[in-house]
Amino acid sequence: MLEKIKSLVDFAYENAPLYHKLYGKKPEIRTIEDFKWLPYVTRADFALYGISDILSDLDKATIILPPIENKTVFPFPRMESAFDRDNRYRIFYFLLEESGVSEESSFLIITNTAYSYYCGEIANNLLYYGHPTWMMVLRDHSDDEILSWIEKFAPDCLFLGLNQIPHVILKSGIQKIFTINHYNDLSFFDIYAVTELGWIGIKSPGGNYVYPEEFFYIESEPKSGNIVITALDNWLQPFIRYKTADRGVLLGNSSLKITYIGEH
Repeated sequence: MLEKIKSLVDFAYENAPLYHKLYGKKPEIRTIEDFKWLPYVTRADFALYGISDILSDLDKATIILPPIENKTVFPFPRMESAFDRDNRYRIFYFLLEESGVSEESSFLIITNTAYSYYCGEIANNLLYYGHPTWMMVLRDHSDDEILSWIEKFAPDCLFLGLNQIPHVILKSGIQKIFTINHYNDLSFFDIYAVTELGWIGIKSPGGNYVYPEEFFYIESEPKSGNIVITALDNWLQPFIRYKTADRGVLLGNSSLKITYIGEH
């Protein structure tokens, strides 16, 4: 872990002007505690610089994704190289494995227009890994219409990108329901994602969020409790000690309890 963090910091300092200016001189990291002395990077830092300052190689920006949610206040769309994209897809598959989804499981994705691009991304990923997948976009569908689609495809799992859960879904009998939003009164497999970074962790019903340490080093800011994320394999657009608007508590064993979700 330490060597991976050190390599990332050295790379960002030498290739992404934002970090060169933020750190002043090249950091010497011998321990994790040395790393924790580095300043946080925030939305405000990204907003002060142009795209060429935050990317390590503008020519490798082959994929530029729009915000997950229209309300995002992040100053730039999320940018990826092909390498970063493939890592993000591996993270998503880790989340599926943590939920116990079998290789043959089929998915029906139900979304609204606000989350349709994000859910389309999820559909592409599921299809890539061989899961039969269908997606429907809700506008003015009645409960009977929604139930008829569920009965038609008879999926093993549902994936919901909705602001509110139609009551009929709770009666569908499907055991594995995934969500990208938080519902205080309902327990589903909720995926924790940050617009700027993509998918990060997954919560089992009634549990805490589990994330892959291979891809993320996560801290909780001592005073505020804000979640601070270092993406260990984001090389095109490095996120090193990125202080989010979310708050949470680290529980060990690659798990996290989220206490507040801010806007992102």
